[in-house]
Amino acid sequence: MTKTAFLFAGQGSQYAGMGRDIYDKYPYVRELYDEASAVLGYDLREICFTENDLLHQTRYTQPAVMTTSYSLYRVFVRETGVSPVVLAGFSLGEYTALCAAGVFSFSDAVRLVARRAIAMDRAAAKNKGAMAAIIAYPRDKLERLCGKIGGVLIANYNCPGQLVVSGETDAVSALCAEAKADGAKRVIPLNVSGAFHSPLMTEAAVEMREYLEGFSFREPSADVILNYNASPLKLSDLKEALREQIVSSVYFEDSVRKIIKDYDVNQFIEFGPGKVLRGFVSRIDGGVSVVSIDKLADFESLR
Repeated sequence: MTKTAFLFAGQGSQYAGMGRDIYDKYPYVRELYDEASAVLGYDLREICFTENDLLHQTRYTQPAVMTTSYSLYRVFVRETGVSPVVLAGFSLGEYTALCAAGVFSFSDAVRLVARRAIAMDRAAAKNKGAMAAIIAYPRDKLERLCGKIGGVLIANYNCPGQLVVSGETDAVSALCAEAKADGAKRVIPLNVSGAFHSPLMTEAAVEMREYLEGFSFREPSADVILNYNASPLKLSDLKEALREQIVSSVYFEDSVRKIIKDYDVNQFIEFGPGKVLRGFVSRIDGGVSVVSIDKLADFESLR
């Protein structure tokens, strides 16, 4: 028996033209982009479908990726009727997962993501930091190294052999040097605007927590595994969880392992631009099926 989990892409997977083919084909997708544009106060289609510099600026990237991912999800569900037993998203993608699970409406998802993006963008400009990928270096050793150096932590537990650190610029540089000297296969400084998923995002987290007070939420249609603790959502804790998400690590590997173990999932479907999460899942557990839904052709190949 197939048990399916839905995954939703995060920031960094965006590319010009994402979502254009399903936008052209499905009228209800065009309605989603119209709705998002009305909420945002600018034409999201221009951001997503044309070559431009705004697509890679956090305050525009996050609403663009969320809308694209949710639109792909909507098409898939309407075309196939497949329902998940559990959902999860990578950082930004957690908002898409919550929206897909019915916790809040699409228009509220756009409002929340837009506010989150602006808050994170401001915090990044005010509190300069850095991020780096550490390749083929043991997780426990990297955690100890972060503790030794201070001012840096593991931001993303992506998959075996791929971790991302975030924090103060000098601390990240020092950690990269020590990890490389201690046998890390590669250290890769990331071209990002700030130290995401670190305490340098505290101001954004506080702002987001205050903004969340204006919203009400519904029980999810299926469990949503949260980034910051790799555990199912408790609706009473959601506002605090979304605050915590901004400053805490993304435990993606732990989340995938929990989904496989606790929900007996044997198929993952990733929605959103790119195929980043599919690669992570394959490295976490090569025994499960993983499908990425990124373009119209992906739906046609499923048939």
